[in-house]
Amino acid sequence: MCRRAALRPLVAVATPDEVFQGCDPGLLSAGERARSASMRDPADRAAYEAAHLLVRRCAAALTGRPAAELMVRQWCATCGVTGHGRPSLTEVPGVHVSWAHTRGAVVATAAWHPVGVDVERMPAAPAGVAAPGPALGLSPAEQRRVAAAVDPALLGLRYWVRKECLVKVGVATLAGLHEVDLSRLARPRRRHGWSVSRYGDHRLVDWCDPDRRVLIAVAGAGPPVVCSVADLARMGVDSRPGASNISDGDQCEQP
Repeated sequence: MCRRAALRPLVAVATPDEVFQGCDPGLLSAGERARSASMRDPADRAAYEAAHLLVRRCAAALTGRPAAELMVRQWCATCGVTGHGRPSLTEVPGVHVSWAHTRGAVVATAAWHPVGVDVERMPAAPAGVAAPGPALGLSPAEQRRVAAAVDPALLGLRYWVRKECLVKVGVATLAGLHEVDLSRLARPRRRHGWSVSRYGDHRLVDWCDPDRRVLIAVAGAGPPVVCSVADLARMGVDSRPGASNISDGDQCEQP
């Protein structure tokens, strides 16, 4: 595996149903099942479980280890309590993982370097109407760009998902999101609506998924390799234990 391939996070996007078709819910730990059971809404439970299963599949494809051998752990550095906070894999601490979910869609990633992902529903507001939620975390310059945009709601959401990813890789905090200014980043558009930019040492990539009607963002050391659940299954079969199955000739989507 060359250095360029090692920098690329492996990312998968799916609906909960797509995940459940190829993953055994029995892989979830007792703690994860208890957390899921505490959620009132079935859609929220499905999204939570699917995200935790999908991140195992990503890590299995990245490392060549069976998903059944990977235990997801979360620990909060602020309060010292497990069950929330930054995630990791007990068996392979050198692998970085992240996930996010919204109703009807989940995203997960595994990488050899710090990585963060986020997914949000596409804004329901019509063009010309700014979404009120994400604007709360925007810098003054970003707010001006959003106000002048053709589709303010979409641009505001793009800023939001990128910043969520920066929080997950540890270079920003939720309380300080308004201090992170992404308004001057280059935003070249690529195929499938890809938007690629840089923030410090991190590559920021976001794109729209029209089939699932969500916006996905990734922050990592390199551009992501984006796979389906079927891709992960193929990669898992082809992988050798301890060796990543990502190469520069990977057939999954990439910006």
